[in-house]
Amino acid sequence: MAPVTNLVWLTSSSPTLTDAAKSAMQHALSVQASWVATHAPGTAPADRGVALFQQVEDPRVFLETAHWASPEQHDAWLASEECKASAAPLAAHFALDQIEYFHLDTEVFGPVGEGEVPLLQSPFVSVGRVGIAAADREAFTQAFDAGKSVLVDFARPHVVRSGFRRQKADPAVEESVFFVGWPAVERHAELAKTENFAKYATPMLSFAKTNEVKHYHRIL
Repeated sequence: MAPVTNLVWLTSSSPTLTDAAKSAMQHALSVQASWVATHAPGTAPADRGVALFQQVEDPRVFLETAHWASPEQHDAWLASEECKASAAPLAAHFALDQIEYFHLDTEVFGPVGEGEVPLLQSPFVSVGRVGIAAADREAFTQAFDAGKSVLVDFARPHVVRSGFRRQKADPAVEESVFFVGWPAVERHAELAKTENFAKYATPMLSFAKTNEVKHYHRIL
């Protein structure tokens, strides 16, 4: 089984996140944690990467995250009566017909090095989504790896993590999703003004068919 990170984008039914909505989500995540403790007892809660983030650009958008031992384990949770019962109240607070979710082929919120700030503890996190032709995946990865040190050094002590989307919306398109921790959104904006920015961005974006970056802060 290959571990994955589940990403779920939710849109609030109201302009702001109500206390009732937050409570319903907190309950759903608590039930999920209990299910995992029962069905995968060796999984430490701190290693699961569970969180709820609110988008800065559009505060009605939320990102729920979690690590799973495999897509199959996640599917088993989704099919469980516990999941169905705990998710039902969310329909009153989120537009469930607008949900987008998929798995990344890695555990994004894994351990960090000494002195580094984990993504789940970063005040803000940028989430970049780059769509590329499937045939360009290897070349894109090489370009990203070649310039990645510019981003890593600039973001330090916050970390950079990335992975590829498993469930493709289009078989001909791969999607790379990368997370970067930031002390403030303004700090991320300063990256484009640095001398080495082009070394990082230009080769990578030359492969991009689509490119989107949004910022989030953790609320659960």
